[in-house]
Amino acid sequence: MKKIFLSMMGAAVLTLGFSSCSSDFLDTVSTSALSEDQISKDPSGMQGILNGLHNMMYQYDWGDTGAHFFGAGHRSVGVQLDIMGGDMINTMPAYFMSVYRYQDHNNPYGDLNWRVWDMYYTIIAHANLLIDKAEANTSLPKDQKDNLLGQGYAFRAMSYHMLIQCFGKRYVKGDANANLGVPLRLDKDNIKPQARATVAEVYKQIDSDMAKALEHLKNAPVIDSKNQISYVAALGLAARIDLCKSDWASAAKHAEEAINNATATNITLAKGKDLLDGCNNWANSEWIWAYKQASDQDNSYFSFYADYSYNFEGYNSGFRFAVNRDIYDKMDKTDVRRNWWVCVEKKETTIDGKKVVRLDTVPNIPKDAYSEYFPKNGKWEKTGQSIKFKSQANNNSMGDLLIMRLAELYYIKAEAEARMGEEVKARETLTKIMVTRQENFKTEASGQELIDQIMDNKRIDLWMEGQRFFDIKRLGIIINRAKASNITKHLTGDAQQTAIKRNTGDNVANVPTTVEDKNWQFAIPYDEIKVNPGLIKQNPL
Repeated sequence: MKKIFLSMMGAAVLTLGFSSCSSDFLDTVSTSALSEDQISKDPSGMQGILNGLHNMMYQYDWGDTGAHFFGAGHRSVGVQLDIMGGDMINTMPAYFMSVYRYQDHNNPYGDLNWRVWDMYYTIIAHANLLIDKAEANTSLPKDQKDNLLGQGYAFRAMSYHMLIQCFGKRYVKGDANANLGVPLRLDKDNIKPQARATVAEVYKQIDSDMAKALEHLKNAPVIDSKNQISYVAALGLAARIDLCKSDWASAAKHAEEAINNATATNITLAKGKDLLDGCNNWANSEWIWAYKQASDQDNSYFSFYADYSYNFEGYNSGFRFAVNRDIYDKMDKTDVRRNWWVCVEKKETTIDGKKVVRLDTVPNIPKDAYSEYFPKNGKWEKTGQSIKFKSQANNNSMGDLLIMRLAELYYIKAEAEARMGEEVKARETLTKIMVTRQENFKTEASGQELIDQIMDNKRIDLWMEGQRFFDIKRLGIIINRAKASNITKHLTGDAQQTAIKRNTGDNVANVPTTVEDKNWQFAIPYDEIKVNPGLIKQNPL
């Protein structure tokens, strides 16, 4: 059985099993160098558990070679979810086609569903231990206890939110939400088989955990380190959860409070060229929650940047996805975010007296780009291949890892205000962020046009940051990549026909076509059902 080792103050090691239940596949067995009794009495032991939780967020690799091509940690999961979201367009052979075509996550033996289940139940198991020990300790200084419990509850809420969004049906405000969700594991000592709770029950627990997290972190000393869950980060998590419940008032409230409190830790919106730092710089002013990689934490070919940067000489040579030109083409020519992609435009020329439409052959490919990411044979996604993410060097896959930034909270606040009919506020909120991207931005949009403007800019800003799949699922948006202007407008000839074939017919047979489509839900991993016969019911396949 795979195990994860958590550093405890650089010395003691706590080892826990990986997931939610059973005595085999998903058991929770403590073989720590520090006994549970010692952990209960030793604050450094509890801090070690918390440090281990953070370590998992950026280094979790599913054991041995499990992160090859996929990458490590929470950020890499987010990329895979975005591949399913409709804003990443593929027109040629590439990695992750089964994810792109909705053929993997709904397979009990699939890869992505197993990774999501495995990682977030592992985090939950450790969060349960931290919460149990911190709650029971009566001698901990209040400041320290608030910090440990605040982050512990936030980790558990975040993990259950990831799980329920993937494995459950979308939350519908005003409905019973009685469909099956995921098992609720809250007791560190209970490893008995357990049935799936309902979507409503899971969200009730998430809300309870978030309320406790916010209460504790609000009372804790201000965390000025981005590699911890600060009060601002917890407010951001709460706002994300509110969106998924269509609780616009709470979403706006939590996002606004997060924005207002961000200044306490010197967090402000990045502006202009500061957004072109390769998205790998923890010092970026708008990063709220992130991890700065130390030199001894190099995951090499297992890292996020080995798979998703434009310059590291790694697995990114098979990462062929373009930005959806439907949103890119709406950007103003002065919008600095246009520089996150290399887009080859159509040009009309005359050959032998005939007008011919061709692709421009002089794109702005960075000089430090990996030669196999932009091969000379032209086999790369010319309609908008990403250069948003950059590793430290061509032979170094290191880079700081982003979990949450301030920009997202402005979009959450603006969307919530617009959907509540508070359009003046929504325009003001949107303008505050947009003038840092496009200095001359102004808007008089209203109604659906305003909502679309907010969502389109969120899609641009958070591209490949792990939020789009959850947005289309909660909003019931049906994607049709074959109609993206990448294919209908920006490709010609054989390239266009190939792109159409790759995004139609059997290749999209599993892509949801209705709000109630079964393919929105991830399949429960087979091994979880095997060790819980009769208790864990599978989603429709």
